Amino acid sequence: MLGKRISLLAIAGVVAAGAAWAHGGATGVVKERMDAMSAIGKNMKSVGQMLKTSPDIDPVLVANAGEAIASHSGQALIKLFPEDSLKAPSEASPAIWTDWNKFSDYADGLQASALGMKSLAEQGADKKSVAAAFGKVAATCKSCHEAFRIKK
Repeated sequence: MLGKRISLLAIAGVVAAGAAWAHGGATGVVKERMDAMSAIGKNMKSVGQMLKTSPDIDPVLVANAGEAIASHSGQALIKLFPEDSLKAPSEASPAIWTDWNKFSDYADGLQASALGMKSLAEQGADKKSVAAAFGKVAATCKSCHEAFRIKK
């Protein structure tokens, strides 16, 4: 029992260290938003892979991904961008705060499109409809990143 507990703690430590390394030592709100973006990306990847490789959709996977993306968007996303939160390794552009309304619209649009994708999956929509909804979510991500993410 003790050996198993130590093994689990060691694994948890490695995972935590890996996450910290992946975010380049980010702390505070910068780390919170990087974690949120990672969660959004993970869910986008799972739906994208399914759409590419499976002849049918997995409605549970799509609905869960839509819910997860929505939970990290809208007001939940906006609150992760307080003024002057540009501390490295942030990739946020100062343009966020000079065009706050546009940024807020993207955050709200991401939430709406993610919930739309979730709703379609729950209603048993076909693959073509879900793919179109996924495209709206992806387009919102892309547009926001092009406008408000510092290119490396």
